[in-house]
Amino acid sequence: MACRCKYFIKILNNCCFCFSLRTGTLLFGCIFLVWFTYQCLGSAFMMECIFPNEYMDMGAKGPPAAPKTTMIFGYFGIIVSAMVCIGVHNQNNELLFVPFFVFTPLWILVHIVAMILYNFVIVIVVLFVVTILLLIYAWIIVYSYFSELRYAYDEDLTQRQTYI
Repeated sequence: MACRCKYFIKILNNCCFCFSLRTGTLLFGCIFLVWFTYQCLGSAFMMECIFPNEYMDMGAKGPPAAPKTTMIFGYFGIIVSAMVCIGVHNQNNELLFVPFFVFTPLWILVHIVAMILYNFVIVIVVLFVVTILLLIYAWIIVYSYFSELRYAYDEDLTQRQTYI
């Protein structure tokens, strides 16, 4: 569809080599929506049930920073993933994908910083590397669908123009 030199050449024709880009983008949006919801609820549960005395003691340093940070990123992840799902559902709102394009590199950067803070424990490194690769693949899928939607309108406009 957008294979001309003046446009971005589509990276993929299908998502996961079996779904259309629209279905794959919707799947990634729904998967990330569920994942971030579990992260947000799990970190809230951890702050309330595992570290409850941190809130009661005024002399304490406060709750651990990791659950708070995870909860904040989970909250923004819920919003961004929901925007991707809404953008795919409406098909005319490709601008709803833009927060995902901004959020994904930030999330990857946070994973790299967390790997450094955890002193490169092998299990955490493997988990974070798999997560980073999944995020990069999801970014490529969403960007491919974004470019397909964006340049489909340009091709329709250029085909309808007739000069006499």
